[in-house]
Amino acid sequence: MNRRVAARYALAIMELGQERNELDRIAEDLRDVQATIHGSRELLLLLISPVIAPDSKLKVLNELFGKRCGEVTMKAIALLIKKGRSEYLLGTAEEFLRMLDAKNGVLGAKIESAISLTPNEQKAIVTKLEAMTGKKLRPQFSTDPKLRGGFVARMGDEMIDASLRHQLEMLREQFAQGAPILN
Repeated sequence: MNRRVAARYALAIMELGQERNELDRIAEDLRDVQATIHGSRELLLLLISPVIAPDSKLKVLNELFGKRCGEVTMKAIALLIKKGRSEYLLGTAEEFLRMLDAKNGVLGAKIESAISLTPNEQKAIVTKLEAMTGKKLRPQFSTDPKLRGGFVARMGDEMIDASLRHQLEMLREQFAQGAPILN
């Protein structure tokens, strides 16, 4: 996918949303579109298929999103389909959400932990990471038993590895180098 094409459509949607003061509604709609496409291989195949007529694609998308999404979102979807750019719908949604997050100073964070965290533990981690980055985070939590303990957070280009696995690897390296462990 050409991100520049998706970014141009996303920027146009962003400008229209700002004019109409509907950015939050559009963001909610596009998160729904994004989740639906990610959850349906058939829908993704429909969007990227050059064989399926644009009218058929638009009919399916109207059935799926017509009642759930607002006017601006549906017009943007229709424009993408009519211009023969249906394969860019997912990319456009992702670019729009990325642009909106950048505009609002929000940073996406993927946080993996060895076990499921309680809401209080999640909140404590997010608070600490927000203090470190100086930005509001949109966290996504998942588990990875290989971490053994602690967590790994990925925020944009930055990664914080506070996992037990990482600590053990660092200790192993110190042993291998013959460095004293205690000073």
